[in-house]
Amino acid sequence: MKKTITLVVLAAFLMSVFSVTAIAAIDSAVPVPEEMSGGSIEVLCNESVVNASAENAEDEDYTNLQISPRDEWFRIKPGGEKELTIRVKNKENESVFTSPRLEPMLYGEYFLEEEWITFEPSSAEIESEEVQEYTVTMKIPEDAEIGDYITQIVFTNDTISTPCLLPFLPQPNAIILSIDVWEPQKIMIQPRYIHGMLEAGQTKEYKIHIENKGDEAISISPEIEEEEYMSMPYENPIPDEWLTIDAPAAVDANSTATVNVTVDVPADAKGGYEGCIKLNIDDSAADRFGRDYEVHISFGVWKQPKTAYQQNFTVKQGQNFSVVISASQRRYDKYATGAEEMVEPSFNVSLALAGLEGEDMTPEPSKTVKTVDVSLGSDYLPPEDVTSDETYHVSHIEYSETYKVTNATGGVWTLEILPKNTQSFEYTIEIGG
Repeated sequence: MKKTITLVVLAAFLMSVFSVTAIAAIDSAVPVPEEMSGGSIEVLCNESVVNASAENAEDEDYTNLQISPRDEWFRIKPGGEKELTIRVKNKENESVFTSPRLEPMLYGEYFLEEEWITFEPSSAEIESEEVQEYTVTMKIPEDAEIGDYITQIVFTNDTISTPCLLPFLPQPNAIILSIDVWEPQKIMIQPRYIHGMLEAGQTKEYKIHIENKGDEAISISPEIEEEEYMSMPYENPIPDEWLTIDAPAAVDANSTATVNVTVDVPADAKGGYEGCIKLNIDDSAADRFGRDYEVHISFGVWKQPKTAYQQNFTVKQGQNFSVVISASQRRYDKYATGAEEMVEPSFNVSLALAGLEGEDMTPEPSKTVKTVDVSLGSDYLPPEDVTSDETYHVSHIEYSETYKVTNATGGVWTLEILPKNTQSFEYTIEIGG
């Protein structure tokens, strides 16, 4: 029985299947290297070959089977086992012999070993419009490498010709099976990210907690990696001389350790900075790109101003007005030494009518407000806080002061604000009412 294969279907197949690091160019007939695995594929086709393929598309002949599922993914630990049921329905007018086997795919980290997979039954003759169920058993050996494995489970010998040079011919009667061989991490890092605001000239110490849940001690060797994080280069890396790392040489089995990171910011620094501390922990369960045992650091540097911020505004004779000034403190630095002893922000405020030299018309705040966000959860907390009996955790505090002037003299007023112990603030001027 003849089947028509359109280039649209073929293109969709190529887009969904290929993630191989390879360039197959028909023009130059470049062979695909044997060592390719991982990454992404770019398949280049000669236009004349594509046109020729389109003319011959209706000549394709393959067995018409309806297979479900068409692709499947599993996570299995070394020594683990999983089962998969595949339904194969014969859409032909006559019986079809099927015999599942593995065909390698040239992407993923590793090829799936044939002895890891068994089929029950090993083969079957399927009558027209009948359904055969295959049970696929996947057994991963104890010494299997951690990584991604991928293969095709092929039921017939049919292939689809393509207009492009490929490392293998696509199979119409197959499913794609992917297995992520993994094991739970033995090493827990907290925090994974350190963010905050530091005042120029300030020295601050942060703590990175490492918990070893394994049965063997692990060695650590922290170092500063300032060039990039997750393949993205830093625009403004933290200079090495700003950071000092104090860490033990190892973390014993079933115990915790602390890495102390001291940030010493020069008095003339300003702006935002980024960096990364690579802990260099040898753990087979780690992220295979090495990011599991990295701690990203970013902070902004601010300076205590010496001159006040100024804003002029106009008031009509006899109007009332008020000024509300507020500042926030977020617990960016909950992993820092002394983080709970944060100094509250304050403001030196002056309100004066232009032309009244030397006359201070600034009233005392008519109202002060402190707003606190409290969480009942334990997200993003250091290990010792997670296991403590404390229920409430402060994550954000906002402070505000309100200044009011009633029956004001009309004219241009000047508001001056000199903030202390805060890197940002906001204000609202309300006239009338």
